[in-house]
Amino acid sequence: MAKRGKPLNPYSMAFAQGIVVAPTDQHAERDFAQHADYFYNRCLHIHPNFADAPGYRTLNSIRAAMQSGLPAQLKPHYTWKDLVDDGIIIAGSPKTVRERLREAMKTLNCGHLITGIHMGSMPPELVRQSTELLAREVIPDLREMWSEWEDKWSPHPLDETERAEPAAVQFNSAETKTNGAPSSSHASEGRAAK
Repeated sequence: MAKRGKPLNPYSMAFAQGIVVAPTDQHAERDFAQHADYFYNRCLHIHPNFADAPGYRTLNSIRAAMQSGLPAQLKPHYTWKDLVDDGIIIAGSPKTVRERLREAMKTLNCGHLITGIHMGSMPPELVRQSTELLAREVIPDLREMWSEWEDKWSPHPLDETERAEPAAVQFNSAETKTNGAPSSSHASEGRAAK
């Protein structure tokens, strides 16, 4: 882009990253290592021929990937340390995750982050805990990272004067229960008619 005289707006790019956040780095390993192990060492056993949807990459891209020897470079088993040190996942305390995400976003010159919060066999309570910590203690510190750039790619809310308002729905008294909601007999008739 620079060779063409175009600015390298970070918002023109997004990257997806596996992220888990815990109160401390030690808690992250204790709580999430078994789930990362399950996902990265047991669920990614797809034969390379099935890694892409047909038509997703050009023939030249496929040839280049095959010649690069990438499958030979993949590790047969990832440890928690491998996953974290190699940047396959960003994991740890809010401070650690903030620092690693900031570093990744600057290195990639990237303004959009697609978060992969759930992996493997994580139970819902761990997903919620990680998501809440990410939302409350990590993302707010990254929001202004590229404030000097205009984000032309994200949807923006319409001005209040341009927003449509839904029309009110009126039910006659024979169609409603005492709380004003449609009666179940009318609701089931509507479903049956479809």
